[in-house]
Amino acid sequence: MCVQCSAQRLSLTGKNVCLSVRDSSPICCSGWGQNGDECTVPLCEGERACLQDEVCVYPGLCRCKPGFYGYQCKTPCPPEFWGPDCRELCPCHPHGHCDPVTGKCSCLPNRWGNLCQNGCKCGRHGKCDPVYGNCTCEEGWWTSTCSKACQCQLSKSTCDQATGRCLCNKGYWGQKCRLTCSCFQSPCQQHTGACQCQHGRWGLTCDRHCICNLSNSDCDLQTGNCLCYPGYKEPFCNEPCDSGKYGRGCKKSCGHCEGGRSCSKQDGLCDACAPGWNGTRCDQPCPAGYYGHRCRKVCPHCRNMDPCDPETGACLHCDPGWTGPRCDKPCTDGTYGDGCRFLCKTCHHGHCDHVTGSCICLPGFQGESCNSTCPPNLYGINCSSTCDCGNHACHPATGACPNSMSRHYFWFSQLVSALPFILFIFLCVFVWAGLLAGLLIPLCILILALLFCCCCCGNIRKGDCILENANGLLMFFAVSSVSHHDPELTFNHSFIEQPSSGWVTDSFETDDEGEVIYCEPPREGTRVIFLVSHSFCVVFTL
Repeated sequence: MCVQCSAQRLSLTGKNVCLSVRDSSPICCSGWGQNGDECTVPLCEGERACLQDEVCVYPGLCRCKPGFYGYQCKTPCPPEFWGPDCRELCPCHPHGHCDPVTGKCSCLPNRWGNLCQNGCKCGRHGKCDPVYGNCTCEEGWWTSTCSKACQCQLSKSTCDQATGRCLCNKGYWGQKCRLTCSCFQSPCQQHTGACQCQHGRWGLTCDRHCICNLSNSDCDLQTGNCLCYPGYKEPFCNEPCDSGKYGRGCKKSCGHCEGGRSCSKQDGLCDACAPGWNGTRCDQPCPAGYYGHRCRKVCPHCRNMDPCDPETGACLHCDPGWTGPRCDKPCTDGTYGDGCRFLCKTCHHGHCDHVTGSCICLPGFQGESCNSTCPPNLYGINCSSTCDCGNHACHPATGACPNSMSRHYFWFSQLVSALPFILFIFLCVFVWAGLLAGLLIPLCILILALLFCCCCCGNIRKGDCILENANGLLMFFAVSSVSHHDPELTFNHSFIEQPSSGWVTDSFETDDEGEVIYCEPPREGTRVIFLVSHSFCVVFTL
């Protein structure tokens, strides 16, 4: 478009927009006028200016206005043409004509369609729709092509074009609407002639007036009774319902609204429900197992899983042995059973079970009245635990052993007694493997000596290998003779060598507690074993 303007170059944005050479600002190309952000208005100026009845259709090019052509554009377009200079061909010709300016088709009476291409099927008493082709019949005619005459009295009815039936005017009835209604200006049913009374009238012929407040009610057409709208009282429906009532004739009672407030007089709805009630009208109690405001609280454990009070949550009946509003308190004051109505028997060393009434004994006692202590070898609740004190009786309540001997010391002594046997088995396996085959005989003798010593220690109650005050056990291993002269120890002396009178006095020593001990000194060239305690010393000579 800008080829004619050597001083201008086309812009990439906008129609017919060029860029200025000086500052590259957008301007309209020559021959075009601005229309918004673009330049779409052709200009015919100077010698190429258009005449009065012409329009500029391109820069410097004039034509006649749409719908005209010829000299000075004074001649209208023929039916088959339209547009500027009548250059556009009408597509609906010859079954219609085009608008000379817009080209829109107007079909002839017997044609329809967007280009008037379809022929109408209407008879001479029908008019064809130019868009859809359906027929609109003249009064007194029916069928889709308007080809049949109606059998109705046109002054008293109209004819249904689709079915041919007569639609009676007000005040007439019958198949052809020839009969007159007797309903005091009220309409009647077309097929039966029954009166359809207007609002405010009743009776067989609608000749009676209703005495109701017609703003708040309807009138029964047969009886004349007032049919009140919801929220108004009978018999005349001129007063609203009293508090607590709602519905037609105020015959229904409100539910349990919160705070004792009244419900809606029309439909009985509550803003909120009182505790224990549910539903939109608050007329439904809480479901089983729930109570309180909006039925959100869970009921306590009532007897036989019975529901609790929906408002307070209190149980009507409790399980045996329990009492209180929520059945969460045991029977007191020496009572038990259903409703806490039974008196407990005497429990000497225990208390009464609040459910069954039987005695629950304290630890160390048994019997129906808890008046018997546990047998010597049993202790604890119902004497169901066995003592761990060997052949001695324990405390009947706690199971503690006498002489301050605790059970763990007893088991410790048993473990020490069994330790040599474990060592013996281990060494025998070790020897069997061949690792110490050359030491088999000495080791076996040593193990037998240890077994003999520990077996003796296991039978000593006090002052032996394990003392009550747990001061310990010292052992020294060698090969020598054994001597022991403590008369209190139950030890087999038959193989022990008697000490000579020359070393007895020198061999006595005193331990930290002042208790005298003695040992036989080793002989020259021998290997000895010393077993030393606070009260004895045993020497083995090999």
